[in-house]
Amino acid sequence: MEGLDPLKIGEAIKIKRIQKRITQTHMAELLGISQTHLSNAESGRVMLSLKIFFRVRDILGCTLSELLEPDSYVDPAKRRDKHKRYSLVRCDD
Repeated sequence: MEGLDPLKIGEAIKIKRIQKRITQTHMAELLGISQTHLSNAESGRVMLSLKIFFRVRDILGCTLSELLEPDSYVDPAKRRDKHKRYSLVRCDD
């Protein structure tokens, strides 16, 4: 992880919030912050505190990696097995 990109993090939060059909106002209420502060975070103008990130994670039902590194996160359910599988075949001469 080189550095955190506030714009990408904000976009990830916004996308997941919309997918969960949670309004920005309701999300802000759940987080205990103003709607303006959440709007600023989603647009990359400010970063949320770590405490708020944990709340966001819980509300959206995702991992911190999905929020903090959206470009490099790979869903474990979609991850391909890195081990090749071989079948043993017996050959009789």
